[in-house]
Amino acid sequence: MDAKTVINSIGLILNLVGIWMVYVNSPINFHTIDGGDADQDFTKIEKETNTRNGRLRIGVKIVIAGTMLQLISNFIPSKN
Repeated sequence: MDAKTVINSIGLILNLVGIWMVYVNSPINFHTIDGGDADQDFTKIEKETNTRNGRLRIGVKIVIAGTMLQLISNFIPSKN
């Protein structure tokens, strides 16, 4: 295998991992929306939300990095 194929494959794998991270941490996947009550720990909910948002951002950055690797691999000359 040449470097072009390896770089393209790594980019594809990064895209798949990043898309999975975005999907898992997406707010669309929450099944309930709770208004809370007097004993609800909103600090805990805010911390969980911030953690999910951080993972979501990382997932998007991984997708962008994978896409950039795939684009770069298109400009690497093939060894024939």
